[in-house]
Amino acid sequence: MSKYRTQILIMCILCFCTSIIAQKQERNGRDMRMMPPQEGMMPMGIHQFGVNFVTEIPKDKDVVIRDKADSLYSYFVENVSFGKAVKVVFSDNDVQVTGLPEKVQLIKDGAYLTITSVSDEPLAFELSGKTENGSLTFKTDAPIMLLFNNVVLKSQRAEAILTEGNGHVYAVMAAGSINELSDCRNPEMPPMMMGFPPMGMGPGGVFRPGEGMPDFKPGEPPFMHSPQEENPEDYHEQYGIRMKKPQMKKKVKLEGTFACGGPLTISGGGSLMVQSNNKVGIKSKASIMLRPGNMITVRALRGKGVNAKNELYMYGGALNIDCSFSEDKALTCGRNMYITGGHTVIKAAGGEASEGMQSKFLMQIDGGTVEVAAQDDAINSQGDMVINGGVVRAFSLSNDAFDSNCNIIINGGEIFASGTGMPEGGLDCNDELGYRLFVNGGSIVAIGGRHSMPEMQSRQASVIWRLGNVEADKIYSIDNVCSYKSLRAYQMGGASLFFSSPKLKKGSSYSLSIDGEEKEKIESLKSPFVNVGRTGWPF
Repeated sequence: MSKYRTQILIMCILCFCTSIIAQKQERNGRDMRMMPPQEGMMPMGIHQFGVNFVTEIPKDKDVVIRDKADSLYSYFVENVSFGKAVKVVFSDNDVQVTGLPEKVQLIKDGAYLTITSVSDEPLAFELSGKTENGSLTFKTDAPIMLLFNNVVLKSQRAEAILTEGNGHVYAVMAAGSINELSDCRNPEMPPMMMGFPPMGMGPGGVFRPGEGMPDFKPGEPPFMHSPQEENPEDYHEQYGIRMKKPQMKKKVKLEGTFACGGPLTISGGGSLMVQSNNKVGIKSKASIMLRPGNMITVRALRGKGVNAKNELYMYGGALNIDCSFSEDKALTCGRNMYITGGHTVIKAAGGEASEGMQSKFLMQIDGGTVEVAAQDDAINSQGDMVINGGVVRAFSLSNDAFDSNCNIIINGGEIFASGTGMPEGGLDCNDELGYRLFVNGGSIVAIGGRHSMPEMQSRQASVIWRLGNVEADKIYSIDNVCSYKSLRAYQMGGASLFFSSPKLKKGSSYSLSIDGEEKEKIESLKSPFVNVGRTGWPF
């Protein structure tokens, strides 16, 4: 009986492994073509936050800075004089270029186009047509305007669009246009083994020498020529036969799908869909500005969604970033991040290191709507985090909702923060190094294992409600001032609710209820905050 049990166990293990491999192959081979954002792309767990991608472009006012002394003057295409646009039309495996000016050269290989300019004159190009086997590379330090006019550009070799110089790139979406970019994919290793079974492999994986074998001279090993003409390292033994190893393609190193050596400004009134298969969807080695009027969607199968080496300015429009399949950050910049308008939606749940949005220095939100759902920190700044207005919703599956390495200063806006349990939380500044949470305004609801305590200089009152276990779908409220319907349960140490509102008045009394049943009472609200609920909470 033990013999048959062993055989059955081996068969079960083989079936399980085959199932896993088949699922991986299906996932890797799934059709990853660009598609409009949809709820079906939401990974397991993130649905608790209920974040949907933006489908309508916000009607933000687009203000052009005309003051030459302003540091952002050069970010507006209206302030640059361009000549007549060169028309670049892609068609299957070909590309046609008309109106090329002097001192500008091009190299064409099918639909792969490289344009080089030694002039400092600004260059304008109108891009249209469709190819699934082409790309566009610019080698110049001059400013470039790219008018996207219903262009579909998918590369099988490299980036979709790459500018190697440090000149400013102005990407203008033609009104009502639909545009799409995708870079090449890197080759995947075979899931089971290197190489294929040699000829002669019969049914059931039993090798029968001689079946289907090619003719070879007596004494010469199969699949080999003279040892003096071959490199022994190119061969290995498999199934008892010395055979040549398969030649695997080298991994391609790319800058990004749409990568710029200089600053990048995106404006106009159309849509742009970007699929990143490698490093980053939209990248600038300087700064990025997104102006009102466009619908930008970035789907990163690998790497980051949008990355600026310096500043990032979100002035308006719709920005959807889906990093559900990537183990990287979605929206990042190497210096300050400023959000003053638009609607930004981010999903980053590909792995433990998946953060929603991160700035290496200041993060400042003055307006617009920001919704972030992430596996790691939802919103992270390594400098101060300042929120002056707008609607900001952050949800983390395994870390903090708001995490600042310095201070968190909230002066206004509507803020919702949902972090995980202890030791993580909803609002987390760097208390250990003496940084603080300042609450001076805004409507705030935060939940998590812990929160940073409001600084005594805060100008608006807050209530921190320390709870035991938190059940899902329960309504926690402070009279008619603040309420929260729990999205998920908290056990193993419980959770803490953080409420703050201009309606909370110092010296007033309040009832704290769960589903309408009073659980706690505040006789006289203190400033800047009051703790109620469980005692001995480990902060």
